[in-house]
Amino acid sequence: MLVHLIRHAHAGSRKAWPGEDDQRPLSNRGLAQSEALATALAGAGVDRLWSSPFVRCVQTLEPLGRRLGISVYPFTELAEGGSGPKALQALLEAAIAGRTVAASSHGDVIPAIIDAAVQAGATLDGPSSPRKGARYELTVEGMNVQHIHHIGPPATN
Repeated sequence: MLVHLIRHAHAGSRKAWPGEDDQRPLSNRGLAQSEALATALAGAGVDRLWSSPFVRCVQTLEPLGRRLGISVYPFTELAEGGSGPKALQALLEAAIAGRTVAASSHGDVIPAIIDAAVQAGATLDGPSSPRKGARYELTVEGMNVQHIHHIGPPATN
């Protein structure tokens, strides 16, 4: 089984956003990245969309959700400051149950998930800290991640 782990698309400057950070939306570039991600993952067999409740993470998965006819489920362990090992455990449990999850999270949680998987024996192809809009494909066998493949951010015009 595969798990698709996605860093939220481009959201502009945290300092320039006048509101609460959890409400900061994607930029125009980020919206284009989210559409490109939807195109890339539309045929990947995804049947669950999990996201940090932060607006930019939810927006990253919404185009894919529209294509697949499924809703984005907010998952607090994927929120900024969340627990990488707990998030990884939930993703593994979903994969073991036969689900293919696409999950959107942040630049602090994703490296923690990747680190937990590598410490448990997974091999990593690529960097452990992704750029905005980049993603990983985690190959799950049994209750372990066997391999992690990094895919860079989608090209947008």
